[in-house]
Amino acid sequence: MIHSGMLRVVNARVVTCEDMAVIDDGTLIAEDDRIVWVGPSNSVPDQHTGEMATIDGRGLTLMPGLVDAHMHISFGEAASEEELSIHTPDAYRAIRAGANAKRVLDAGVTSACDPGGPQGIAVAVRDAVEAGIIAGPRFAAAGRQITTQLGIGDTLPSILHDLPGAFGKLVRSTDEIVQEIRDEVKDGVDLIKIAGSGPGTEEFGAFTLDELLVATREAHRVGRPIAIHARSRQSIADAVTAGFDWIMHASYIDSQTIDQLVGANIPIVPALTLLVNMLEAGPGAMSQGALDGVKRELDAAVANLSKALSHGAVLIAGSESGFAMTPYGMWHSRELELFVDLLGMSDHDALLSMTKRAAFAVPRHTSLIGTLTPGKYADFLLVDGKPDRDVRVLGDRSKLHAVVKGGQVVMPSEPAGTDRQSFERTRLYTRALHVRPQAGQ
Repeated sequence: MIHSGMLRVVNARVVTCEDMAVIDDGTLIAEDDRIVWVGPSNSVPDQHTGEMATIDGRGLTLMPGLVDAHMHISFGEAASEEELSIHTPDAYRAIRAGANAKRVLDAGVTSACDPGGPQGIAVAVRDAVEAGIIAGPRFAAAGRQITTQLGIGDTLPSILHDLPGAFGKLVRSTDEIVQEIRDEVKDGVDLIKIAGSGPGTEEFGAFTLDELLVATREAHRVGRPIAIHARSRQSIADAVTAGFDWIMHASYIDSQTIDQLVGANIPIVPALTLLVNMLEAGPGAMSQGALDGVKRELDAAVANLSKALSHGAVLIAGSESGFAMTPYGMWHSRELELFVDLLGMSDHDALLSMTKRAAFAVPRHTSLIGTLTPGKYADFLLVDGKPDRDVRVLGDRSKLHAVVKGGQVVMPSEPAGTDRQSFERTRLYTRALHVRPQAGQ
């Protein structure tokens, strides 16, 4: 008799990501959407030896689905802030985001955190995935990033403050910080996101320490974790003092703050992938001045985060997928490669940063994702290779044999290309410079 709702993977090399252990010949049993047993193939309990749907994992590694702790499903691979905040209708953004969620899932990402975007789109995608309307990862979603005029969420000209489609929400007082948090919680967010520093800033923060204390106190009072975009030295230091739940980037963290962060057990989500991809794109994609700033930050991040890691800081992998430099479905696991190549992590340790440790950033599912453990969701990958020994395997789509989410097999396919609509782009009159004719011409 075949047991309905049962799935068995046999003969696989199993990396549970609970720790550094590997089962050379392992079996996993799932019932409905949960794992019920995992262990050596010669130790399967009698109650799990009957007929059921079976996948032969011979020659493959079985591992948990990836957890991308920093991606923006609503950004639509924007190439400019005008494209992101002005030129794309909200309804179109939402439909596009739903399609992109499938591309993310096909790349092996079974859970993800979207830390901020426009008009509740990530919340809607999360709910549509959970309702079975669209296919995608299990999402945790923030609302608009709460920002001041000096934060990453408000970099367009002042005349354009408070754009309805912007990914940032401008606040001008502590009362407005509190009100925005309450509005976002009412709208169903899983976490609060603060835009704690602005573009190109190495020293100062966008908020005062007192303002950040108000934000963390209110978010925690209403039962939501709170994360912060903090690249500059002061914003990182103040975020640690204020008690944020995790910090994104932390490129210019100083030694004193490293010690405080480690003592407070606050994780960092560096998102180095976007910086590296920008540099690799080169002058054809960005001005030399902008590239110089990115290189300066990457150099600082490598030095400072390597030191933080050596002092015991917890690093979590997030790809920052959603920009033109980080298209959906293509770069999710590159952060693991950078943790190994730039920060000196072992491959297996890096793998834990996008499985077990990254579950922290998906608060609605933290206890049910990230490892191959009985009772957790049956979210796993079958990979042709050994990602615990070489994480680059995960970046090769041809090596991804199968993606399973909630006990259901997803057959990966190459991401479909999408055309850019005219209303999505920055609207330029011309790319040519007018040259005044010389006298006599």
